[in-house]
This record gives sequence, C-alpha cells and structure tokens, in this order.
Amino acid sequence: MKRSLDKYPRHRLDPARTTGLILCGMGGPDGPDAVEPFLRNLFADPEIFPLPRIIAGFVGRRIAKKRAPMVRKNYAAISKDSVTPQLGITRRQADYLADSLTVGGRQTLPGIAMRYWHPYPDQTAAELMGEGAEQFLVVPAYPQFSWATNGSTLDFVLEGLQRVAPEAPVHVITDWHLLPGYIDALARPVIRNLTAWAREDRDPRQTGLFYVAHSMPEKFIQKGDPYLDRTRETVAAVHEVVTRVMRAAEFGPWLDVLMAGGKEPKLVFQSKVGPIKWLGPEVAEETPRLIGEGLRSLFVQPVSFTCEHVETMLELGVELKKIAEKAGMADFKRGPALNLNRTWLDSMAVLLTEQAFSPEVGRIVADG
Repeated sequence: MKRSLDKYPRHRLDPARTTGLILCGMGGPDGPDAVEPFLRNLFADPEIFPLPRIIAGFVGRRIAKKRAPMVRKNYAAISKDSVTPQLGITRRQADYLADSLTVGGRQTLPGIAMRYWHPYPDQTAAELMGEGAEQFLVVPAYPQFSWATNGSTLDFVLEGLQRVAPEAPVHVITDWHLLPGYIDALARPVIRNLTAWAREDRDPRQTGLFYVAHSMPEKFIQKGDPYLDRTRETVAAVHEVVTRVMRAAEFGPWLDVLMAGGKEPKLVFQSKVGPIKWLGPEVAEETPRLIGEGLRSLFVQPVSFTCEHVETMLELGVELKKIAEKAGMADFKRGPALNLNRTWLDSMAVLLTEQAFSPEVGRIVADG
C-alpha cells in the first residue's frame, strides 16, 4: 500500500496562541558513552533497518556494538568532547526561527527533538507546554522527504505529542526541498568558488563540481520512497541558479565545458553502509575515477544537511580530501552545510508563517 504525506496534520495555528516550535532531526551522541545506545536506537528503527521483528533487535544490537568504537573515534575526530555539533547548531536554528516568528503579538517558543538520542519529543513537548505552548509547529531538519528520515522522525515526534499534548493543534511541515532561500544558500558557495576559478583561467576540462547527497538503499526507492526524485529536483534548481548567475557574468562558456557538473549537474552520494546496493555513484569512488581521467580541481557542495556533523566534517572535509589528494588532486574544496545561514533561515520563517498561520490553512484541512 502506497503511503501518503497527507496523513500528517496541518491544522491552522492561531496567531493569538503561544506556539511551540519543534525543529526535529536524527540527532547524535552527546558524549562518548552515548555512541552505542545512539546506534542501538538507530538500528532498532524499522524504517532504517527493515528486518523481521523477531531478529531485528538482536542483529541491531550486535551491529551497534561492533560499529561503536569506530563511530566513537569519528566523533572524537571532529569534537574534543565527542558531542555532535548538530545539537548546538539545531538549538540556535530553532532560536532564530522562533524569534523570527514572534512578531505582531504572535508568541513562539523554540524547541528541538531528536529521533535516536536526547532530547526526545516527550521531554521537549512537556518543557514547551510548561512555558505556555498551546499549539505546535513541527519542522524536519531534512530538506528532501524520505520515509526513512522525515517519515520516521515526524512519526516519532507526533507520537510524543499525542502522549503529552493530545488536544493541542499541530501543523507539520513535511519537507522543503525547493525552499527558495535553501536553494540560494546552496548555490552561493558554488558560484563564489567556480567564479574564482574561472577568473584564474583554471582549465575547465580539468575542473569538476559535485553535488553530494546522503545515500540510501536502492530498494527503498524501488518501493516508492520519494527521496531520490526530491534530491534531483533540489540539485536541478541549485544548478539552474549557478548557471544563470555565471552566464550573466560571462562565464557560461567556461562552465559549459567543465569535466563534471557543467551543462548538467553532477549528483553523487555518500555514507553507504553494508553490502546491499545503495544509490550511486559513491563520491569516494567517483572522485579518484575522474582524477584518473584528468580531474585536477573539484568543488563539492553537500545538499542533504542543515548542520555540520561527522558526515560533512569528517567524510567530506577530511577523508574525501585525503582520497582526492592521494589520487593527484591539485585543489579540493568543500561547501558548507546550512548551519546559521540567514538566507535559508529567513526563507524558512516565511514558509512557516505562510503555511501554518494563514487563514487558507484551515480551508485546506477542512477540504482535505
């Protein structure tokens, strides 16, 4: 049976009532001792690890225990206390959005909730209600909808809200893969770096641009998950902005003959795990392959992440850079995750206002 995003509540929120904003995501360990239980929770999620329930718990615990030392080492490499940067950044994002929404007498309180480690939705919802929240606005930190990420996290948050605040109106934003400020925020570092290379007269036939997304098992897509389509739509929109701006600056001919990512965007993937087939090409394999064909300068822009964390800072910023340089890359650069980019955050605030507080929302819900 095909699943529908229509199942998520989209009540019109009353501007006169205090709103609890819940920015939610996967989360991450808040110290070395949290790594293994975080992984146990991750592998216990049937959306992530779809095994028969009778064996899923046992297998998931074994995998978590086996992977924990390596993951603990990875977090230690990017944070002296092994705390994921996601938590602090997400809190600051929620603070900024809540401040942006608190206008014209409308009161908004910031909160975050994570899927696989603290803070959990029940705790966040209870704290927000204690501060006066009467309704909730739930926003996923994943731009492109997938049932394995947005779906699992939103369901988890809504279950917590049902336990803590069963009567409270809730408006859920399911995803935002074409949000204008998000597209612009991704395009700007690409434009800035490619323009600099074009002005240096860097040989475009030895230059590449990769858009990097988090990978996913192919079988998820074959079962109807919309993640790949939405990711392609994001990348196409970003590359259209890049192309338009560079053509206006008369660098269109240079862009057109890039070895990779010129006339057509080059989408690659990262973070595949295990022996099953994942979406490809894998960035760690595609980079040395193209270097072998003459690629010497590469700019990589991640498109899946709202916060810097282990997969951007370590996988792309350190490990991929080492792979590239070892294979003969002369110049490797990586674009940032969104973090506290105001172009993105201001655009998100507009979206939340229009979708959650507009009088039209009530009509949509009633008609639906």
